[in-house]
Amino acid sequence: MDKAWWERYATEAKASFQGELLTLNANKFGIKTARIEHYRNSGGGAVSLAIARGARRIILLGYDMQKTNGQSHWHGDHPKGLGSAGKIAEWPVQFDRLKRDNSCIEIINCTRETALNCFVRRPLEEVLNEPDPA
Repeated sequence: MDKAWWERYATEAKASFQGELLTLNANKFGIKTARIEHYRNSGGGAVSLAIARGARRIILLGYDMQKTNGQSHWHGDHPKGLGSAGKIAEWPVQFDRLKRDNSCIEIINCTRETALNCFVRRPLEEVLNEPDPA
């Protein structure tokens, strides 16, 4: 899923990003491979990674799952050779599966405009102002 991105940006990412770098594919760049279910998109992979790392409550932001204002991404399309949400219409179905696979995890969708309707929808301000359940 992310091999072409690493081919293009691995050197820059390793030089400028101080956090943990992960990929889904074996690679020649020395980037650690994450063994997670990615649900066929990077957003699903991010949720899956959070769950694998112990998250029990996940708040989604920017999970449009549709073209918003004619754009697939907030930053515009990726350069030629990198995916630009070509299968965006299929992603909500993958999140249905993610929800079924992780039914004990609380996932709240705080995205303003979204085609993703399998998770509870709430305003971000409301969710952030709740008392800590712990």
